Amino acid sequence: MTIEQPVQDASQRKTPEEASEFEREQLRFLLSGDDIAATLAHLNPSLAWLPVLQQMQVIRGENQLVAWIEKNFSDVQAVRDVVANLRFFGPEAATLLEYRLNQKRDLPPLLHQCWRLIIRYLKDTKQGVLQNDWFEIEPQLARGDHSAALLERFADTLRPKLVLGKRLSFYGSEREQPEHPSDIMSIDYEVEDGLSLEEVLQAWPATAAAETDARLLRQLTVALNSALADATDVGVESNDGYSTSDSDVPSVAAHPQNTYRSGFHAIVRVIAELWLRLTRKSPELALPFVELWRTSDFRLTRRLALFACTETITPPDMAAETLVLLPQRELFLANSAVEVYRLIRARWKDFPTEKQAIILHRFCEGPERESFREGADIESIIDRYRYDMLAEIERDGFELTAEATSCLAEIRKRWPDWRQRPPEQAGFQIWHSGEASVIEGDADKLGGLSDVDLVCVARKIAEKADFMDGDDWQALCLSDPDRALRGLNAAAKREDWSVDFWQQLLWARKKYQSADTEALVATLLLQWPQDTFGKIASAASSWLNEHVATLDETLLWPLWDKIATVSLIETPETQGA
Repeated sequence: MTIEQPVQDASQRKTPEEASEFEREQLRFLLSGDDIAATLAHLNPSLAWLPVLQQMQVIRGENQLVAWIEKNFSDVQAVRDVVANLRFFGPEAATLLEYRLNQKRDLPPLLHQCWRLIIRYLKDTKQGVLQNDWFEIEPQLARGDHSAALLERFADTLRPKLVLGKRLSFYGSEREQPEHPSDIMSIDYEVEDGLSLEEVLQAWPATAAAETDARLLRQLTVALNSALADATDVGVESNDGYSTSDSDVPSVAAHPQNTYRSGFHAIVRVIAELWLRLTRKSPELALPFVELWRTSDFRLTRRLALFACTETITPPDMAAETLVLLPQRELFLANSAVEVYRLIRARWKDFPTEKQAIILHRFCEGPERESFREGADIESIIDRYRYDMLAEIERDGFELTAEATSCLAEIRKRWPDWRQRPPEQAGFQIWHSGEASVIEGDADKLGGLSDVDLVCVARKIAEKADFMDGDDWQALCLSDPDRALRGLNAAAKREDWSVDFWQQLLWARKKYQSADTEALVATLLLQWPQDTFGKIASAASSWLNEHVATLDETLLWPLWDKIATVSLIETPETQGA
């Protein structure tokens, strides 16, 4: 079937990579008429053609694409293609798409939600109303304007807002049956002006009246909760497991692990620091925020309460009660545990004895079983969380109850090889130190396998792995890159070219033990199918740069040319319109 014929089955439509140069020219010719919108809707090629058509300069306005997109509202791949090319659209196209979408009555709920998110993103980010808003607010703050209207704008500028993008597919495949929008596209929340904690605190006067600080804190809390509610509705934030806010905010308190964080980081850190300022000016105005935060519906806001309870203006009974009332899983899971450990170290000796006993009993119980996926070694996982918490309290020199002492002893008997992490890492689900983290893969899981079976087994393990399981293939690339390459070589002979597995090998800066490994990497990259080589070109280029001085010229220059050729082809398609 040639490309100029209308195709109803999306799976049969050719993408630009699959089409011949002749078919490209056919499409260019057919779109050279006056009514491009009608022609596109009739031909209905894959939406993967969007950047190519832009490059071919056959599209003369975003509105010409609306009817074509409407025809693909029921296609999951169309969502992916549009999200990958959002730069071609603006608020006018979004309005037209919204009108067309409102006429669709039989669209699956998941796809309806995806298109709603796309339309919303285009409307919110392309109009420019809020862009650089901070540069209007900052001079007014400098002039002493602390009006309610300006404080509301201030808080809204710090509020993280929806950002969509192309979803990076792990291990070279998309989820066959997506259940959430985040299975189809990348969904994040970012501060529009990229504001940092330092910029905001520098602009907000340290001499502001305590009542003014309190008014701003209330506005910021409302903005934070609003953003969390939105992120929860979209499906990237949750009270139940590791989610967007945990990645953005490793610690509510100042901490090196917060370096290079964005999203919810700025607003949370500003709230925390402004609250500390308020405690020095007016403890009676600061204390009600602890109650406001600890009764919030959102885990991140409750983390602010835990942070505040470390300060001595919070009565010991109130601080202890905050731990007593905290949902059980938040004592252990996600980054709430960071604030739990911090609070215990700061205030444990101040807690009433009866509250200490209640809290230790909760630690002995561990996180609920339903917090973990089926198939995991749940008993071992729960034991590990209980061990980490109780052993850390013991190491800090605090007295355990008889129940807690017995519980810790039983765990140590079951797991005699367990050791504690360094004290500074307590509570952090992920610890960044250079390239290392607490969550590490286990290369031993891939031990005893033949080279032929290595990639297949690694892929099956990865597909079943939980977030907290670590990456076993990456661990293999870091510990034995020669063996990882042998597995990839065996897979390549079956025409199995796993982009993500290859990327991890190429980015692993580890010395090869075999003198043949370097040459084999280059040889296999030269054999990589040209139509998909663009997916690996960036990692290949970085690898080549590392080996340019030692690679034989018979491999160096052909690989150099292959990377350069793909880069020249890919670059125009990735640039904005």
